[in-house]
Amino acid sequence: MMAAAPRSNVYSENMNKRLSVTVPILDVQSGNKFPEPMCVKSHGTITFPDNKSHQAKFIRILKTASVTHVKEYLIGEWSGERPSLVISITGGAKEYNMKPRLLRAFRRGLLKVARTTGAWIITGGMNRGIMKLVGEITQTNPDRSRPIHLIGIATWGCVSNFQKLDVQGSIVHYTKPSGETKGQAPLEPNHTKFIFVDDGTERKFGGEIAFRAELEQAISGGFFASKTRTSSINRNISISETSSLRPEHSDPVPVVLLVVEGGPNTVRTVHEAVVQNNIPAVFLEGTGRCCDLFSKAFQLYEENCQKFEHMDKKQKQISGAIDASSSNTDKILRKTATTDKTKSVDEPDYFELVYECIHTHKTFLNIISLNSRNPIEPDIDLVILQALLNATSRSDNSKTNIQQKREQLHLALEWNRVDIAKNYIIKNVRDWENIDLRELFLLALERNQIEFIKLFLDHDCSLTNIFRNSYELANLYMVHKKEPYNYTRNSLLSIYTKIIQPLIGDFFDVTAALSMKDLQTNSESIHKNNHATCTCCRPKQHHTSSMSDRSDSERLD
Repeated sequence: MMAAAPRSNVYSENMNKRLSVTVPILDVQSGNKFPEPMCVKSHGTITFPDNKSHQAKFIRILKTASVTHVKEYLIGEWSGERPSLVISITGGAKEYNMKPRLLRAFRRGLLKVARTTGAWIITGGMNRGIMKLVGEITQTNPDRSRPIHLIGIATWGCVSNFQKLDVQGSIVHYTKPSGETKGQAPLEPNHTKFIFVDDGTERKFGGEIAFRAELEQAISGGFFASKTRTSSINRNISISETSSLRPEHSDPVPVVLLVVEGGPNTVRTVHEAVVQNNIPAVFLEGTGRCCDLFSKAFQLYEENCQKFEHMDKKQKQISGAIDASSSNTDKILRKTATTDKTKSVDEPDYFELVYECIHTHKTFLNIISLNSRNPIEPDIDLVILQALLNATSRSDNSKTNIQQKREQLHLALEWNRVDIAKNYIIKNVRDWENIDLRELFLLALERNQIEFIKLFLDHDCSLTNIFRNSYELANLYMVHKKEPYNYTRNSLLSIYTKIIQPLIGDFFDVTAALSMKDLQTNSESIHKNNHATCTCCRPKQHHTSSMSDRSDSERLD
């Protein structure tokens, strides 16, 4: 038998482990205390020699960390505002050279969707493959006043020189190692934030996949319905054919997975996102490996699906059997799962993962062809937004077409994409007549989205109905001025005296029109008389008679 360790040493080791995990850590730079469920083990700020003017904050968390608390920290402390869209990009981690024509379309589309919608972009954070390409693309962002949030989520033990990042609130001058180490990669220097998932391993990629998928699902907040979808694949999808979005919820954020090339771990990432978390995916066909695999699998599935359905109908007619194609599929999957006895228990069956994505969530999968033989360059930004619309178009059949279009308008407003609203969502003039634009118009006013205001006014949005209650106008001033004006007595007079008059001087005398005394008198008169009143606030029946007398006298003259 082995000798037992001294009690004091065991106690000391247990206390050190407990303290390193459960005691909240104080962020020295911001003064914020990390919530205990975040399981923060280290944190700080990274500077890169390749981009000296850039600094990226990072946290190192355990794989058991609360995704809800991490999400709240991302939005509240790191970004300061909720994003309107999250684009999760996954793909090959090896060196990848995209063809110039494809690269041009990818760069243009990614920059456009990120800049116009204010989207977050999430990658694996490494200076390899598609992650490196995305970092280089965001660096070319011409609008420096509106930086792109580029967040890297990586496995702690796979980061080159990760030992240097084991700090508590310090600034780390990060340098790439002189040589390459198998199972590790340096950080990409254009990312704005990093989340390192510590699963206790070293030089073993993929430890962050499950946490990343859960975090993206938490950000999505159930934005997409969890119903299984098995309708036909959307190739060359049209945004005008989509419907049903739910942007009325303030917390959920639409999330889309963008897949470029990729290997076995990319298949796992797609399965986690699509099947388990109901997040739509866009595959760039022509980039190779994982994307081309899904594209070919779709093609074969479509070619054979009708055959299986025809055989299934015949079997039901003859014997009244249940769905034969499903039972056959189960047999195939079971056979496939047990065929290779030498396969590791932890290694997933990639055929089964691909098949399950196609068979159960086909409307969540969208393929865009970047084949060099295609003479037309696709608009990747539109395809990304279309994928989000397609994922929710069949989620709630109880809503009317007008309700669905209004929700789409709300989402286009969130993305600040008036072109989508005009050209794809509502093309029928009659639809504008049936949609209540009041809340959308006020939201556009608060956000100063001038193009949407013009669009709504062009389609006869009634300002009279919107501002029939003068307090609505007062609330708009309160939003922009952020001053505690007292509008409870006479809101219009307060707006004029406190805001407009200081700008134009005593050019108008509005006290007669908007005096509190007159308003009170009118209110009392209306209260005493249950009849309709005119502009002089007298009962309608008396006023009518006086007008009649005047008309008679005029005729006599």
